[in-house]
Amino acid sequence: MERKDLPLVSIIIPTYNHAAYLPCAIRSCLNQSHPHQEIIVVDDGSTDETREILQPFKKAIIYLCQNNRGVSTARNAGLELATGDFITFLDADDYLTEDSIEVRLKAFFENSDIGFVMGETLSKHLDKEGLSCRRDLKKAIISNKFYEDLLLKRLTLGPALIRSSLAKKFRFPIHITNGEDIAYFAKILFSAKGCFLPVPVAVITRHSGGQHRDIEKITRQGVDLISTIFDDPYYGGALEYLRRDFSSDRYLSLFRSLYLYGDAQVGIKYYLMALTLKPKKVLKFGYLTKFIRAYLQSILKGAN
Repeated sequence: MERKDLPLVSIIIPTYNHAAYLPCAIRSCLNQSHPHQEIIVVDDGSTDETREILQPFKKAIIYLCQNNRGVSTARNAGLELATGDFITFLDADDYLTEDSIEVRLKAFFENSDIGFVMGETLSKHLDKEGLSCRRDLKKAIISNKFYEDLLLKRLTLGPALIRSSLAKKFRFPIHITNGEDIAYFAKILFSAKGCFLPVPVAVITRHSGGQHRDIEKITRQGVDLISTIFDDPYYGGALEYLRRDFSSDRYLSLFRSLYLYGDAQVGIKYYLMALTLKPKKVLKFGYLTKFIRAYLQSILKGAN
């Protein structure tokens, strides 16, 4: 089959000050076994060497530079530019496996009624050798309720390949900066049947510079993600049965982040909020010991 007869895949890469990682992400797209693609790099006002490192790739990518307005705005800009039959998002510090696009397109060809295809992800820790992957599936799963798995934290969110008509139906929320991908993909997974493949499709780089570790943004946003998802009129209340579990997990996530970054007093508030919703989950040993330590830290801080 000639290249022009193959489906075009748009790969959207938002980036902000990730010049050290971006070439690897782009090369992983260029080296795909499926050759027909457009690579859209949206630079969210980087102040590092991003422009310089992109020079060797300028003929192979579509490049857009915007003022720093956040990753959601960058991804939304990429959606506007995308012309592919299918769309996927790739963070600038991650990269695709060589057959990532091909294996997922095959799932579309075999299942004409699905709207998206996901797969396992490998983890790369910069302070460790090799790659790690937790694989629980032995065969592909097709479901119309993957949104439940996402919101109940039974699903690791990697770069899904989505039919363009479905991907362009929604936009990433620009008023939140932590969990914005969950809000977007909850709609994707709620709106269509999808497939999850038991094969790695991307490598996720774990490092301290990730945006999810920006504690100031996390604290400022607080629990806005909960209302962004569950109060959205698009769902018409259909997700309400998941609110309690999702809220409890969100409060615990905030507690854990604040605890790790030394703001025990604020973290305790979220732990207690989670406790009122799901006592059995919150009183597990790991969370309880962190709470006791945080509580003691707050007492000592108050005494000083």
